[in-house]
Order: sequence, then structure tokens, then C-alpha cells
Amino acid sequence: MDYEELAKKFCGMNFLCSRKKAGIEKTISVAGEEGVLLCIYSSERRVLGGEIAKELALSPGRTTNIINTLEKRGYVARENDEEDKRKVYISLTEEGERHITGRYQDAVKSYSILFERLGEQDAKEYFRILKRIHEIVGEMQKEGIFL
Repeated sequence: MDYEELAKKFCGMNFLCSRKKAGIEKTISVAGEEGVLLCIYSSERRVLGGEIAKELALSPGRTTNIINTLEKRGYVARENDEEDKRKVYISLTEEGERHITGRYQDAVKSYSILFERLGEQDAKEYFRILKRIHEIVGEMQKEGIFL
């Protein structure tokens, strides 16, 4: 098997698919503003800005800009740590929680339809392979081979 040719096909397909899947990703994305909201939501609703940046692999400046935007929209609030005033916790407001919960529910509906159309056998196989890919990528990252 020519693995380099397979990798080229994968890269090409991944690029083309990224344009097509933009519609389904409108339901929820792990990047940008919704990524930050999801990070806070999954972190028991209160998290340090630096932890968000690390979790999402964002620069501190980009993270601050996103948080500022979300704060203006009323989705997040800042709270200083009482013991260490340099630490600023970010938490979801009720409006922010409503927003991200709704987006998450929309995504689950869309992906449920996708997996139903894929069929039980193919869906199970997809997740089996995806899990294996994540394991291998983790190994390659430890070896310094993968980003």
C-alpha cells in the first residue's frame, strides 16, 4: 500500500469536506466563541482565562478578545479571585448557558440524523477507527512526530 498517496488523498478529501461540512458546523464549533463557551460549560461553569487558552490552543490575546466579545453579548462574566487578584475567573451567565445549551442540542439533532443515515454498522466502525486514530496521534505527539 502506498501510504503517502493515501495521505495525499486524505488531505485532499479533508480540504474538500471542510467546505461541505461548514453547514453542519454552524450548529456548534469547538473553535472561537462557541469553543470558549463549551470550555466554560464543561468546566463546571467557572474557569481561568489561561486554562481556556491552553485547552483550546489559543493565544492569550485571542482568548481575551473572545471573552471580551462574549462579555459584551452578556454570555460570560468575569470574577476576580479573592485571594489572588491577578486571577480572573470566567463564568457563564444564564443567557450564555441558554445559548450554548441550545447550540449543543441543535448539534446533537443534526449529528443524530447523520449517524442514522450512516447506519449502525458504519457508525460503529467510524467510531472504532476514530478512537484508534486519536490513540495513534497521541502516541505520535509524545514522540514529537505530530503537531
